[in-house]
Amino acid sequence: MFVESIFNQKITMRHEALSITNMSLSEIEEICVSLNEERYHARQICSWIYKHGAYSFEEMTNIPKSLRSLLHEKYSLFQSKIETVVKDVDGTEKFLIHLHDDNIIESVLIRDKQRITACLSSQVGCASACGFCASGLHGLVRNLQAGEIVEQLVHMKNSLPGGESVSNVVLMGIGEPLANYDNVLKAIRIINADWGLGIGARKITVSTIGLIKGIKRLATEGLQVNLSISLHAPNDIIRNLIVPINKGTGIRNILLASHEYFEKTGREVTFEYLLIDGVNSSTENAKELAEKLKNYQCNINVIPLNPVPEFTYKPPSEKKIEAFCAVLKKAGLNVNLRRKKGSGINAACGQLRLEFGKRACSAGWHGGATRPVDGSCLSVPSLIL
Repeated sequence: MFVESIFNQKITMRHEALSITNMSLSEIEEICVSLNEERYHARQICSWIYKHGAYSFEEMTNIPKSLRSLLHEKYSLFQSKIETVVKDVDGTEKFLIHLHDDNIIESVLIRDKQRITACLSSQVGCASACGFCASGLHGLVRNLQAGEIVEQLVHMKNSLPGGESVSNVVLMGIGEPLANYDNVLKAIRIINADWGLGIGARKITVSTIGLIKGIKRLATEGLQVNLSISLHAPNDIIRNLIVPINKGTGIRNILLASHEYFEKTGREVTFEYLLIDGVNSSTENAKELAEKLKNYQCNINVIPLNPVPEFTYKPPSEKKIEAFCAVLKKAGLNVNLRRKKGSGINAACGQLRLEFGKRACSAGWHGGATRPVDGSCLSVPSLIL
């Protein structure tokens, strides 16, 4: 069961280069100075956006009206808006975000006891083409700008009722974060900054399919962010099958890079392992995985597959899941079994975006300016092939 809400945010969207959310504090300060205004107004602007939820310059009442007028004339606050929110009975919410160029991305708000986690996308589509993920079914369209990543969190933060706040951020949505390194890093710094969203680095997780250069580069940034690696297999034969990009990488090199990350940051790496029945979920697979990871200080998140209709893969039985985890625990590894969230709202990466693309196609609409006014379908030009 779920509730679907169509939002009608009154946001004027422009090209990403003109969006304030795409800028660091120093860049906003330079804008203020260039407009013959005081530098300190930059922090006020940021406070209105990230602390007070302002969606227009006019709301920024402690800033001179002359500056507000100039900012409105030359810049926009946002380059995206909420199109639809779908809510599951377990508290999970999936946001479809409409970008300035009519592409659509997903963000997910996940509630787990006292923790509220925002899962953000880093690209429109994905080039990794993993054999179980809807995100890469139609390839990569483009990278997201830093502001487009940040805005996902701002939209979700502003939608929360009083008394609730986002506690954790994971870059685990659509796309490969380390393939969009510069924009992702800039977004993380805005999310982490005291003048930004103020979320601690240790509450931020970057998830990667295993891009070695990106892992090594992230280790040198001086950030205490968490690194999560989508391993999904105990050997290269299986991983090459379900994660094609592995053919140019290999598990051995991924493990070496993860160890380097731990050595330089002191942060334990988490390995994500998606259980797929008949592919990587046997006790023999578990024993091989345990042997691979026995000398690494790490965490393992075991996740039963969230099925996608476009793929034939299925999750294993509960008995097989328990047996797999038991082998890892017996080997002394730190194992967390992650139960599915949001199964009623197509919560696996890319599923809801794909479903809305199908709706748009079946409605006979192919993007552009003549979108149906009732919100029955969305602009997803990247999905209309």
